[in-house]
Amino acid sequence: MPSYNPQTCNICGSNAWKQVFHFDEFSGRGSTYSKVSVIQCKKCGVRRRMPGITDDYEEEYHQPYSEQGKAIHAHTLRHFADLMKYKFAGFKSGQETFLDVGCSTGRVLELAKTMGFVTTGLDYSKWACDCCTKLGHEVRCGSLEGAWPESGIFDVIHSSHTIEHVPDPVVYISEFRRLLKPDGFLMLAFPNYLSLPRFYWGAKWPIWCLDSHLWQFTLGQIESLLRINGFQIVESKALHGYKIRNPLLRYAFDLSELLRLGDGAQILAKPSE
Repeated sequence: MPSYNPQTCNICGSNAWKQVFHFDEFSGRGSTYSKVSVIQCKKCGVRRRMPGITDDYEEEYHQPYSEQGKAIHAHTLRHFADLMKYKFAGFKSGQETFLDVGCSTGRVLELAKTMGFVTTGLDYSKWACDCCTKLGHEVRCGSLEGAWPESGIFDVIHSSHTIEHVPDPVVYISEFRRLLKPDGFLMLAFPNYLSLPRFYWGAKWPIWCLDSHLWQFTLGQIESLLRINGFQIVESKALHGYKIRNPLLRYAFDLSELLRLGDGAQILAKPSE
């Protein structure tokens, strides 16, 4: 997989960019980073972090998820509900294969196993892989690229808030397509840069996460990348998960979901015929 180079866009190969956001200091997960920018590719429009950053994603990174135990976010449940609308009638419990890319502490793997899927996890973090192994799941550690030489082996691939971390998202999307069965489904979730919450909070937007995020995608940009790489979009939405006391602001945030301007994007896609 190509390494991340903020001077050159791994999405389209262009080295022309402009700065769209700058932080003299950005704090995240107990660390402070100086002079961090978000730059936008002048060719494809995708935004990325300047400079790059690396993370081992070991125990410290996953600690908040570990503290949450087996709790499943409502957005994840909604994503699974979208999936089961299409799989329910022909679902074969104990036979359908499920891969979670970026499986962390195994909460989604546990949910999928309870639903009857045959589960497999993948994560960069050895600590996270050990957690999932202890729960009884098959797990592989490292990058998705080259993890499975065979093609067409999974009925469902789930990847939540992982694509924005990897050096080359196009490689991952290509691997999603290769590893899915012809009638399989991809469940992809990520932050939506083109969102009302980001416009409202600006520099205080809680999902910048520039302590680890390399990319800032819009929902439309990921949809386009999926189509270019052999997918068709089945369901696509952008949700918000905030408890807003101000009734007018709450109405605006709720309306943003209908306009695909929430900051929690999730897509259900399948290989193009």
